[in-house]
Amino acid sequence: QYRYRLAAVRSAGTSTYSTEATATTAGVGAIEVTADITTNTTWTPANVYRLKGFRKVANGATLTIEAGTRIEGDFATVGSSLFVLRGARIVANGTAADPIVFTSSQTAGTRQSGDWGGLVIVGNGVINRSGVVNIEGTGTSVDNALVPYSGGNNNGDNSGRLSYVRVEYAGFGPAQDAELNSFTLAAVGSATVIDHLEALNGLDDHFEIFGGALDAKYLVSYQAGDDHFDMSEGFVGRLQYLVGFQSKVLVPRAGAGNVS
Repeated sequence: QYRYRLAAVRSAGTSTYSTEATATTAGVGAIEVTADITTNTTWTPANVYRLKGFRKVANGATLTIEAGTRIEGDFATVGSSLFVLRGARIVANGTAADPIVFTSSQTAGTRQSGDWGGLVIVGNGVINRSGVVNIEGTGTSVDNALVPYSGGNNNGDNSGRLSYVRVEYAGFGPAQDAELNSFTLAAVGSATVIDHLEALNGLDDHFEIFGGALDAKYLVSYQAGDDHFDMSEGFVGRLQYLVGFQSKVLVPRAGAGNVS
């Protein structure tokens, strides 16, 4: 809502202003993200960004997300997610008053666990599995190509920064028993800064860490569909101040996958 007064202006002068009136603007429209991000890009709180399909931040590109920005995972039968690939960076600096929120594109009150996929970050860190290892839930379509995270050799790698970021209603499964996680941190290195994150009502794991050596603190997991925190494949980082709260079994969106 905003307030305004009107006046007429001509060469002879300006008329008396009218009495104050009020009006309400329409909500912020969504910018549909339909292509991968291949150059440095900034998302601002002036817009809502809707992920259409499985979008990637490509090697060499940095996605900067300003405090207070809202990102929606499109509610669709094929799913949607954001991948930050090896060699790319995400710089998402929210604040306590203005967090960055990843959520479902469904309206409040109708969102369900598994409405969309989640946030996946792939670094150049080391894992303890041999061969080619891919992110679970990838490789199901042309749009959702396989995303490998094996073969890294730098546990000091830098994938950017996440601070005061919340991921809600994630965990969509592109394939049977292959749900994505709210936060997937695959082979992420120790130069990546991660603090003050929250996962809410995700269908699968809330914080899934595969190898790497990231340090993270102040992680909150609220009502998970599977593990609150899951570390494996040779993870050698440090985690501090973790809170997991569970009081119910989640009801997933139809066709999205299953809870543990």
